[in-house]
Amino acid sequence: MVKTFQAYLSNCHRTYSCIHCRAHLANHDELISKSFQGSQGRAYLFNSVVNVGCGPAEERVLLTGLHAVADIYCECCKTTLGWKYLIVVYHCCCGYLSFEKL
Repeated sequence: MVKTFQAYLSNCHRTYSCIHCRAHLANHDELISKSFQGSQGRAYLFNSVVNVGCGPAEERVLLTGLHAVADIYCECCKTTLGWKYLIVVYHCCCGYLSFEKL
């Protein structure tokens, strides 16, 4: 069975991929922080990603307060990857994506 990806990051010297199906998710240049804190430990914070779907919005209490977030998952294998900020108190995080190490 051949897997096809929605987006292939061919011009990148370093990419981040889904741990299960190896679909490309982000270019290294989109990485903002490796020391971001998720609910289950260390997480990566990205400016933008590809090949991800977005679940329904919900409010969650995070370390920095109440935020509207949505879970994100790999479009190819449907593995939950982390979550996405939708509305945040701090402008600097708006629109960024966090991948938690699950």
